[in-house]
Amino acid sequence: MAKETRIISVANRKGGVGKSIVTILLAVALARHKKKRVLILDCDNQGSIAEMYQNEIDLMGEEYEPAIEVEEITARKVQTFLKRFGQDYDLIFVDIPRMTDNKKDNATVMLLYNCDSILMPVIGSEVDVLSSLDFLAIIEEAAEFKEEVGEKLTYYGFINRRNLRKTNDLAEEAMRKQGLKMFKNSLADLKIYTLPSFFTSVMETAEGLRRFEGFYKEFCRKFKL
Repeated sequence: MAKETRIISVANRKGGVGKSIVTILLAVALARHKKKRVLILDCDNQGSIAEMYQNEIDLMGEEYEPAIEVEEITARKVQTFLKRFGQDYDLIFVDIPRMTDNKKDNATVMLLYNCDSILMPVIGSEVDVLSSLDFLAIIEEAAEFKEEVGEKLTYYGFINRRNLRKTNDLAEEAMRKQGLKMFKNSLADLKIYTLPSFFTSVMETAEGLRRFEGFYKEFCRKFKL
């Protein structure tokens, strides 16, 4: 795989934190605004990204081309796929399913070791924070391993759906205390994010630009894209 190919994941141990939606929003924005060749590997058993992708393709028709590609794949096949086809893309987002355990040999956990960048969505509730803290420990272990072999894993967190939770500030403080660097920008729970397009960026609308641009620019800056 070519060194310039970036492997990124918007991930958390717990489901329902918005990782798939944020993955699509960022992937399409990078394709549309930075002209990157972008692929999403949908490793989730539910295959929600792949299903949304196919549904929109069917709706738009053959005359229109999506901004990115999506491939549905099992976790155990990802490493082989990256070795064979990774060089065909500038950026590959790996959509990691929720984790049921922390075993080091778990195929889902091992997906993190293929990444060079991880962005963790954090929801402001006690259950979600505890799950995020557990996931942070997994990321830190992956970062230590990659450092030992001369590679780097860059990771940050951000508060998602900020306007729905009164405990967001406490959640952010808890993650910072455990050493997780947090984005200054957060994402609100807005209708414009509920059904992102694979053909156009959310920032191609006035509201989308106003709401998402700060987060997107911080993402590009933090992960040097």
